[in-house]
Amino acid sequence: MPKIRLILSIFLLSFSTAIFAETYTEGEHYIALDKPVKTTTGAKVEVRELFWYYCPHCFNVEPVLDSWVKKLPSNTAFVRQPAVFSDRWMNGAIFYYVLEQLGEVERLHGQLFEAIHLHKTAFIDQADFVDWLVNQGVDKDKANGAFKSFSVRIKVNKSKVNTVKYHTSGVPALVINGKYWTDASHAGGELEMFKVADYLIEKESN
Repeated sequence: MPKIRLILSIFLLSFSTAIFAETYTEGEHYIALDKPVKTTTGAKVEVRELFWYYCPHCFNVEPVLDSWVKKLPSNTAFVRQPAVFSDRWMNGAIFYYVLEQLGEVERLHGQLFEAIHLHKTAFIDQADFVDWLVNQGVDKDKANGAFKSFSVRIKVNKSKVNTVKYHTSGVPALVINGKYWTDASHAGGELEMFKVADYLIEKESN
């Protein structure tokens, strides 16, 4: 694990998901959407991460995010969404939804980040990614079938549409209940992003 990721992981453990004393300012630390985006988590407060597998910042915060998600209040539900800002981002979304279709997100999500950023694995096309999946123990026919599935196509297209709706400026970003979003740039840093998100979760819980 790169040193920065280890430091972030350890540092996050010193935080709890209790209410922070800081007060954050709309427009400075977080953005309020003019038109909220419909959530998918029912009565629970939706906590949505927008990410891209090829984003080094997303890779760096992944262990921090993982620790933070485990401490989220019981009235929240966490959702991952691969962002699609342009056609260049499409493969990242396809990879995620293929993993989801195969039921392999929990096992291979982090490993895919590492394959890209640590091992510099090149995924030029479907065959490259399928070969990598096979090396991770996934059946080749099932992997190719997931790529061709209607469900994956629909989810990738929906992710592309929703990325526009959130009006975020980059990744990683955290969207709270379809109403607010924050990122490292607005919050003042990667760790601060999680503190602002905690504040917004509390705001939506009242």
